[in-house]
Amino acid sequence: MPNLFPLLRAIIDEDRSPGRFILLGSTSPTLLRSSSESLAARVAYLELQPFNLLETGISSLNTLWQRGGFPQSFLGKLDQASFDWRNQLIRSYIERDLPLLGLNAEKSTLTNLIKMLAGGTSQIWNATLYSKSLGLTSPTVKYLDYLENSFLIDTLQPFHFHIKKRLVKSPKVYFKDTGLLHAILFIPNFESLQGNLMVGASWENFIIQQVKGSFHGEFDFYRTHEGTEADLIILKGGIPKVLLEIKYTNAPKISKGMLIAIEDLGTDQNFIIIPGSDTYPVHKRIQVMNLPHFIGQIDSFMK
Repeated sequence: MPNLFPLLRAIIDEDRSPGRFILLGSTSPTLLRSSSESLAARVAYLELQPFNLLETGISSLNTLWQRGGFPQSFLGKLDQASFDWRNQLIRSYIERDLPLLGLNAEKSTLTNLIKMLAGGTSQIWNATLYSKSLGLTSPTVKYLDYLENSFLIDTLQPFHFHIKKRLVKSPKVYFKDTGLLHAILFIPNFESLQGNLMVGASWENFIIQQVKGSFHGEFDFYRTHEGTEADLIILKGGIPKVLLEIKYTNAPKISKGMLIAIEDLGTDQNFIIIPGSDTYPVHKRIQVMNLPHFIGQIDSFMK
């Protein structure tokens, strides 16, 4: 309803009391471009994340990771019912939502792209590789923008401020919701996830989205062409404050690359996030920690 915007502008200008109107639903880039009224200085955009661990409780961590945070999926009585619901959501997203948002592409192309992104989650985005694999002549970056703007995926940008090294410049791609990721990968339950080759990438995806959904901050990753890397950096005023490595093991080892990244970035708070319940120092500058403990203490780590 593009004609809604001029009407809202007039009503808002009569009374600038905040919060009088709440507009629900994904924002269509095409709709906003076609509307002559942007509601500039009259609107605030709030992204509502799926459930996070602070809302569902620590005991539900594995269920939240496997099923994701959409209410119908998370609260389903049976794994199969949850799995079926997510598959239907993905189908309607490809067949209806993306075309309505203005992405004109073949259904098979979108399906294959989303499957490729699921198989490459937590990896560096390579536009050339995706274009060749899908047989596209136009840049695939426009597809990535649509998928991100419609809240299916999330891109994490590389950190490069004042670092005099050859750095990776492309983003890493994650799914907003690991439940949808698992549906695309055809992983119907937690037992199947444990035996899947994607379990480590899925765990990294889950941790990053949980941290980003629980704390309003600046987030990057760090990687050099020589192999030095950090899965997630939390910044304050553009300065790295907290560095995370994410490992799906209860006996993590410190990599040389992590130690170099700590030296490069100068972070005082450095953690390896694991699935277990233990929290302990593993190095004079590094702690091993579980997700609930980290999320509960993140404010103090950022001071």
